[in-house]
Amino acid sequence: MPKENPKLMFRAEQLKTETGATYKLYVYDSVRAEGDFDWNTWKYKESETSAKYFRDKLDEIPDGSTIELHVNSAGGEVGEGVTIYNLLKQKADAGAKIIGYVDGMAYSVAMDIIMAADEIHMGLGTSMFLHNPWAAVEGNADQLRSMAEQLDTLAAASRQLYMARAQNLTEDELKEMMDKETMLSPDDCKKYGFCDVVGMGDDELHEEPEEEDPEEEPEDKDAVIGQLKEQLFRQQQINQMMRHTRADMGATMLAALESIKHKA
Repeated sequence: MPKENPKLMFRAEQLKTETGATYKLYVYDSVRAEGDFDWNTWKYKESETSAKYFRDKLDEIPDGSTIELHVNSAGGEVGEGVTIYNLLKQKADAGAKIIGYVDGMAYSVAMDIIMAADEIHMGLGTSMFLHNPWAAVEGNADQLRSMAEQLDTLAAASRQLYMARAQNLTEDELKEMMDKETMLSPDDCKKYGFCDVVGMGDDELHEEPEEEDPEEEPEDKDAVIGQLKEQLFRQQQINQMMRHTRADMGATMLAALESIKHKA
């Protein structure tokens, strides 16, 4: 039986250039602390987009190097993403130059991560997505109120992170954008300071954008946002289900073993 070849979601590769070594890091999947559940071992695989994995890879890169950070992710777990952001900031403080590239999507906490870059490039057709953090929860009234307060705290922390790079944008305006769940084009991101370069060449960078009717919204914007929220919610449900399944089946197996032991 051929060995499994899992999709590589994060990797570091060293490129020799005239100015030295450039290291390329990729975040190409949901940001999460645990990988997929392995039914053969009954354990979760190591996540290649976790803060721990990111820390280990950054430790392999010498201080003072140039790092290319490539992002194409719909987001994921807030705690993991914010930790990765701070790990990158610490690497930059140690002398590394971090150049970020949005290759497709930088949504939710994936947008947080790329904000750590010294210079951010967005390819044509790419986008970023801003929204308030959310969670799927269960519990009594006090527990639900507590979770709401925690989410408010996370939202305020996210605004601080974005405002550290924002231009032409007040915190109240940013809060309104997050409340509305806002999709940002490359030109929007450049206007608000969330990216520095749009496209690949100077002609594209300095080209005047076409005038748009401010009252006209893209027809599929709501659909895209809806699909994104559904995808994130589905991932959380799967993770929660797997954790419960692992615990329930583990207890069932222990009970079965005890039964066999007593019969013997």
